Amino acid sequence: MTPFVVTLALCGPCRMLPARAADANTQEPGPPDQRTLDARRHFKAGIKLYRDGNYAGALAEFEEAYRLKPGPGSLQNVALSQKALFRYAEAVSTLEQLLKRHGGELTEPERKAVDEALGELRSLVGTIKLSVAPASARVLLDGRVLSQADLDRPIAVNVGEHALSVDAPGYVPERRLLRVPGGAQALPVSVQLRCVAGFVEITTDDASANIAIDGLPKARGQYRGAVEPNKQHLLQVYRDGVEPFERMFRVGLCETTQLHAKLSGKPAARVERDTGATSESGSVAQAKGLYVLFSLDLLALSRQPLSLDVKSASGGVFGSIGGRFGYRLADAVAFGLLLDAGALEVKGAIDRDGTVEQKRDYSLRSLHLGPELKLMTTGDRLRFVANVGTGVVHHTLTISAAESDVSAAEVRALDPFFALELNLGFNFRHFMGEIGLVTLIDGSSALKSGFTDQKDEQLTRDLGTTIPMVGLGLRGGYSEWQPAR
Repeated sequence: MTPFVVTLALCGPCRMLPARAADANTQEPGPPDQRTLDARRHFKAGIKLYRDGNYAGALAEFEEAYRLKPGPGSLQNVALSQKALFRYAEAVSTLEQLLKRHGGELTEPERKAVDEALGELRSLVGTIKLSVAPASARVLLDGRVLSQADLDRPIAVNVGEHALSVDAPGYVPERRLLRVPGGAQALPVSVQLRCVAGFVEITTDDASANIAIDGLPKARGQYRGAVEPNKQHLLQVYRDGVEPFERMFRVGLCETTQLHAKLSGKPAARVERDTGATSESGSVAQAKGLYVLFSLDLLALSRQPLSLDVKSASGGVFGSIGGRFGYRLADAVAFGLLLDAGALEVKGAIDRDGTVEQKRDYSLRSLHLGPELKLMTTGDRLRFVANVGTGVVHHTLTISAAESDVSAAEVRALDPFFALELNLGFNFRHFMGEIGLVTLIDGSSALKSGFTDQKDEQLTRDLGTTIPMVGLGLRGGYSEWQPAR
C-alpha cells in the first residue's frame, strides 16, 4: 500500500515539518493483523479530516491510530492537529513526547524540524504556578480539574485568557480570568478562599455505621464536612441491631470540631448539647440546661403610689433583689421563674390636706412571683436577651401619721405585674451574666381600693391602676452550658 504523506506547517515562518506516513504502513513480513489495518484506517481518516479543516476530528483519528500502532508518524500528526486547534501547550508536550519516545526513529532533517517547531511553539506558551488554600479545594483551569500533582509544578498554558475556578465546601467559591503572555515562566497565581462555615470531623468504631447530621445521611464510618457555624447540630450514628449514638454539637466559624462515636448494645446515649469544646476526658460541654441567676434592680417610679409631693423628700428609688431559676430549652429559648423582693422608702413627703402642709413618710414593699420567658440570640459568649415576665405582686404600703390628727395606715394588696428586660448577656465558662434596661409595671387597683376602704381617697387620687417603673438591672449566676473554648 502506498503510504499517505501530508506536508503541513506548524507555524507560518518556521521551517516546514512534514507529517509522516502512518506507522501502520511500515512493511512487515506477512499479512497485516487487524490492529494494523484499523490503525491505517484511522490514519487515512485523520488525513482527510485535516485537509477538510476538521482539526478536532483529525486529532481524534490520529490519537486512535497512535494508540493502535504507536510510532512517530501518528504522534507527529497529533501535534499538527493540536497546533491547528491553537492548543499550543499540548502541541509542545506532544512533540516532547515524540523526541523522547521516537527520537531514534527520526532522520536528522526530521529531528531538526521538530526542534525548530518546538522553539516556535514555546514562544506561544507560558507557565503559571498556582497556590490555593484550602489545600482540599477543587481547582478547574479552563474546565479541566487539576490534580495535586498539577498544582505541585508550573502548569503550561497557551498565551491568552484562561478561566480559573476554585471551590471547596464551606468556602466562598472564586472565579478568575487569567491573562498569560507568551514566554511567561511560573507566573504566580494565589487564591485564598474565604471561609463561611464550621467543620466537623467524625470518626466511629464501626466502619459500617451510618453517619447523619441534622437528619441527613452523610457517610459511613467517618466523615469530614462543613456545617453552619454557631448553630446547634444533631449528630446521629447508627446501624442495624445497635442502639444509635446521638449528640448535639456546635462549631464556630472556620473552626474544626472532632467527634468520635462509639456504638454499643447499651441503651441509647443521652442527647447532649455541645458547644464544640471537649474536655480532656472527651466529655462535651452542654449548651442547654439549668441556670440560676441572682438579680439586683434599681428603678425610678414614673408615678408615686400616693398623692404626696416628693420633690423635697429623700429616697424615692425602688430597689429590689431576687433570683431567676430556669431551663434553657433550645438555642434561643429558655423558660424560668422569677422571685424578687423590693422596697421604696420616702422620707419627708408633703401632704397638702386642704391649706395645711404636713410631712409624712411612707414605704412600699413588694414581692414579685411569676414565670419568665427568655428569648436570646445564639452567640456563644455574647448575646442579646429579652426577658418577658408576668405574675402576681404582693404590695405592702405603709404611711406614717401626719403632724395633724391623721393616723398612720398600712394596706396590703395582691395585684398583677408585667416585666420586660432588654439585656446584654454573656458567658465565661459556667458563669452567666446579664445587664440592661428593666421596665416593671405593677398593677395597683387592689392597693388603691385598700386606701379607699380606709377613707383616705385624698392620698390615692392620682394613683391610677398601675405603678410604672424603669431602670437598670444586673444578673449573675451559674449555667450548665458554657461557650466553646
